[in-house]
Amino acid sequence: MTTNQETAPIVVGVEHTDAGRLAVVWAADEAARRGLPLRLVHALDWPPGIDHDTAPNPHRQTWSDRFRSAGLRALDEARELATSRHPGLAAETVLAHGAPVPVLREHTRDAAMLVLGSRRLSAATELLTTGGIAVPLTAHATCPVVVVRVPEHTTADPATIVVGVDGSAHSEPAVAYAFDEAARRGATIVAVAVRQPSGGLLAGLQMGEEMQEGRLRLAETLAGWTEKYPNVPVRREVAVGHPVKVLRDAAEHALCLVVGTRGRGGFTGLLLGSVGHGLIHHARCPLVIVPTPHGEEAADRH
Repeated sequence: MTTNQETAPIVVGVEHTDAGRLAVVWAADEAARRGLPLRLVHALDWPPGIDHDTAPNPHRQTWSDRFRSAGLRALDEARELATSRHPGLAAETVLAHGAPVPVLREHTRDAAMLVLGSRRLSAATELLTTGGIAVPLTAHATCPVVVVRVPEHTTADPATIVVGVDGSAHSEPAVAYAFDEAARRGATIVAVAVRQPSGGLLAGLQMGEEMQEGRLRLAETLAGWTEKYPNVPVRREVAVGHPVKVLRDAAEHALCLVVGTRGRGGFTGLLLGSVGHGLIHHARCPLVIVPTPHGEEAADRH
């Protein structure tokens, strides 16, 4: 499905938690910046044993009514929060039946981006709860997915947007998003290439070559974008270490951290590996995960 980016909504998953409200705030701010409508979606995931279509038992009917009312109340509060920050913002609410992952995945089909809150749980705990929806949604979404664990850092001077660059075609959409966002917000791009340390007697020599390779890939990747956005300041950093720690630390005071879903080295594999899990659970600013269009994935494989 082709999405009209000028009218596509920003979709946010609504839950009645602090993490959910933080996601609504971020999504509302972004919708206002881009002049896009906001779609607030709450998945009514019925507990086992509750029939929400036919419930002859009057006690069950009362319970189901309360469950539905709680969902509607969460949506009303989310819309009030969004429109109170941005009067005039077009905000619709959707109460959908089903588990959060399939419900939200369906809404990404015509979305400009999907915004999720993330509770402060351990990686193992979150993956075993209904709150652990970011990983499966990220793996299959066709639009950028934003995971908001903490507020963006708006007091840093200069304001920065950090983007992970590995030099492959798969990082291009992430770089494109980062430059567009930086231009909208008057921010500085911090482009980070991560080289993992090598062992052995020739480690020092090999690392020198790795660093040079990282600098060359950064220059090649950013060349066209710096020409397209001449007013966006850019800092280039090549660092040695584990990608999760390097990117997490680089973005500690950033407006957001932007990465792609595929790539080489630490970014390989639909963000289902250690880097993806680490950034989803430990990023210290909003994390934006930008997918590679399917056509580009196919071309890259050939």
